[in-house]
Amino acid sequence: MPPAPVDAPPVVPEPLPTHDQAAAPDPRSPARPSARPGSGPARTDSDDLLAILRSPEAHHLRSAPRIRVLGPVDVLGAAGSADPAGRPRLTELAAYLALRPGSEHTTVDRDIHPGAAHLDPRATAERLAEPLPVKIAALAGWLGTSPEGRDYLGGQPADTYSLAPTVTCDWDEFRSLYRRGMRSTSATADAALAHALALVRGAPFAEAPAGTYAWAEAERQDMLAAIVDTAHELAARRLQYGDHRTAEAAIFRALAVAPEVELLHRDLFYAYASAGARDQLVRSVNRLDALSRRTGRDLDPDTVALLRDLLTGS
Repeated sequence: MPPAPVDAPPVVPEPLPTHDQAAAPDPRSPARPSARPGSGPARTDSDDLLAILRSPEAHHLRSAPRIRVLGPVDVLGAAGSADPAGRPRLTELAAYLALRPGSEHTTVDRDIHPGAAHLDPRATAERLAEPLPVKIAALAGWLGTSPEGRDYLGGQPADTYSLAPTVTCDWDEFRSLYRRGMRSTSATADAALAHALALVRGAPFAEAPAGTYAWAEAERQDMLAAIVDTAHELAARRLQYGDHRTAEAAIFRALAVAPEVELLHRDLFYAYASAGARDQLVRSVNRLDALSRRTGRDLDPDTVALLRDLLTGS
């Protein structure tokens, strides 16, 4: 998992569902927003965007289970019951089915019990004590049924497993909002990107127990890249209108989960410099310097070049 953020403001929860993967561009370049701050037509939606970034998802009532992975993994709105001691493993299985719908029985079994294939005694014991069909039945009982009497997950052994379409996942929603936000640079598109960032409660799969979610590393990297790209894009757009507050809020959202990504630090430096906030610029440079010293990593050449420009006023 990424290291803890350096002096970043606390992440504030969420808002608003779908499947299909949006390709997240590489968040490593360019060094700075391309447009000159304030060069676009004026907008008056800064307060609206800040409200979106600060609004918790809890304000949105939902009538079906919701699986959240953009932060500590949890299941909200389950209609049934489950043994509290078994919920962490059921939560992992729910996350797996949400992220990989239609997976075959053997694939799910292998990924959820990875050590069993290599004769890991602990994984083998778990697999024998609680085989996949038993876990599926337990998860189905925990998720329960809809008010119309439909199961959120079939509890019988099957060749493939999928959650009901009414069961939502924050990562699905993030990707849907990301696609919507990247289609244009309108105020509505900016709001979609803000809604996507507002879903992020922490690093993906944060606080996962040891030995769990090994299967999710590729998804975790995709999520981190998408969060960084979304924040970078929204910040660059808002700086075009001189909206430094929204740009800063978007950057901090991503820095809280990916503090080592220097693209975000460069965005923040540029935002403070363009706002004339030299004290904040110096403090943010000092935070990155402290992080660099702690991790033993040299600053990227793009970061060094930008700081040379900004701090010398050239």
